[in-house]
Amino acid sequence: MTSEELAKEVMTAVLAVQGRILSVGAQQYEEEHGQKFELMSLQEIIQYAMEEVEDGIAYNVMLRYKLRLLNEAIDKAFAGYASNRARHAKTETPAPAAAAQSMPVSTPIYQQTFAAQGGAY
Repeated sequence: MTSEELAKEVMTAVLAVQGRILSVGAQQYEEEHGQKFELMSLQEIIQYAMEEVEDGIAYNVMLRYKLRLLNEAIDKAFAGYASNRARHAKTETPAPAAAAQSMPVSTPIYQQTFAAQGGAY
């Protein structure tokens, strides 16, 4: 994804929020002389914000649960894909350039994880 594509996604989200403000938000919060929050006391706004945060926590837990189920379904649907892909990949790697100082080399974490799961390089 390019920065321009990401910016377009952000704009799409902003337009969706704008749509909600002008539809359901207008029905629920628009008063004769402005928005409902403009007439609220600071304590009312704090209470309202705390309730919204609590709702947000509940929605995030629901989303986390659904993402876990989605991840499990993807793992099941693509079982063996990583090992098949690795088996058919070319193993040629370019020779490393000479370094001024020798640095310790460690195996990348994805290779360590793959090897621990029974994969071979």
